[in-house]
Amino acid sequence: MARIRVGSLAQLPPGSVSEFKIGEDSIALCNADGEIHAVDGLCPHRQGPLGHGALHGHMLACPWHAWEFDCRTGEHDYNPELRLQTFAVSVQDGSIFVEIP
Repeated sequence: MARIRVGSLAQLPPGSVSEFKIGEDSIALCNADGEIHAVDGLCPHRQGPLGHGALHGHMLACPWHAWEFDCRTGEHDYNPELRLQTFAVSVQDGSIFVEIP
């Protein structure tokens, strides 16, 4: 696994979401009530960019068709068998790091 710095905590205030690219892949970073979470950045429905979506509490909504996922678990709001990949996150000295397999 690789530990990658994806930004600073100051750039991701509570209630916000952002996108981070690793080559062709994207990760959605969410700050849900002060806790940072990272999930796959593409919605499984039509590949919408989740890092450009909206965060409502801990629910991340796709900007294209409003599919919602729990940013803590990756679980879809209506179909618990449908999940986004989640990634371990750590914060050190104001920097956000994500563990990438």
